[in-house]
Amino acid sequence: MYNIDRTEEFDSSVALLVDIFKLKNKAIVESCRKTFIALFGSDYTTDLMTAAVFQLAATDADTCHWTLHTFYELDACLKLIEGAFKFAIQKLISLGFILGQDFSANANGELLLNRIAKIALLENISDADWNFLKEILQVIE
Repeated sequence: MYNIDRTEEFDSSVALLVDIFKLKNKAIVESCRKTFIALFGSDYTTDLMTAAVFQLAATDADTCHWTLHTFYELDACLKLIEGAFKFAIQKLISLGFILGQDFSANANGELLLNRIAKIALLENISDADWNFLKEILQVIE
């Protein structure tokens, strides 16, 4: 019973965060984040925000973009950027592409892809994954 209640609490909190992010009001988001930290702690709040941004990547690319750029410095966003960067590199390597030849990364957190690598990446990930990657990694040719 306890696990079901915690799962429902988590899901409800994520849904609330998604709705709050959609308002695109930084002050309201900050107030909500601080309230969650007071109620649940910093780590749990980071997990909630991470889940909310993942959901936005799949359902609302515009709000996802706003959230990541407005709250870039938050732990949740930083963890997402790092995770997406690793995901993209691992996916490209698993597809046989060579770092430094077919793709590279720069100090600005951009993933630079040649045309063939970009097409292969697009063909081997979901649309939601691609939307998320292009938002946070600023993928360019």
